[in-house]
Amino acid sequence: MVMHARLARLWRRGFGPVFIAAALIFLAPHAGPAFADASAKTASPSGDSADVAVLNLPDMAMGKQDAPLNIVEYASMTCPHCAHFDMEVFPELKKNYIDTGKVYYVFREFPLDGVALRASMIARCMDKGHFFAFVDELFRKQIVWANPDLWNDKDKSLEEKFTPLAEMAKAESGMTRAEFDKCIGDKGLMEQIALQAKRGSDVFNVPGTPAVYLDGKLLINTQTFDDVDTDLKKALQEK
Repeated sequence: MVMHARLARLWRRGFGPVFIAAALIFLAPHAGPAFADASAKTASPSGDSADVAVLNLPDMAMGKQDAPLNIVEYASMTCPHCAHFDMEVFPELKKNYIDTGKVYYVFREFPLDGVALRASMIARCMDKGHFFAFVDELFRKQIVWANPDLWNDKDKSLEEKFTPLAEMAKAESGMTRAEFDKCIGDKGLMEQIALQAKRGSDVFNVPGTPAVYLDGKLLINTQTFDDVDTDLKKALQEK
């Protein structure tokens, strides 16, 4: 999590919106009207946006809202450690705590690069019933759609670089390429996700990704389910 922790520290120092703006500047010239329109208004270095002052992005959640414990996870879709948590830790967390009514779980996007931002947007554009399944797929196939070799290939167009992600979106929800392009050009959604990440930085001091909070307290050890299980059992005993 070293690199992602460094990026998160830059978020807290006010550079987060700059990352999003830079992503827009990079993407806009290569992807037609939708991208160009999305780059028209971007957040300032202070983190404020001329058009988005209030976060109204709905939480994506699982479990009973009145569960005794609450977990909030901040994650970046391109983060390898987030993929590890999703594949190795989360299934047991869901089976033992979320599905049994002990934990109310909230997933919040904290994109640390432009590719992660676009993947987050695609997940949000799908019907809610597809959201978590697609997030799982993003983490499982991260090496395919977020491969650095793909994005650093100067011989590929931006449209070609997005093709693996577009194909995954079509397989999961039937999203057409036209719908895909419209989604990743949605400036309102883009700014809302950026605002959510800024709030995570400003309010919760997200130190890196994944950042997992139990009843508002950051869990230090989340590499294995046993680590998380220990904290959850202790928290339940204190209720």
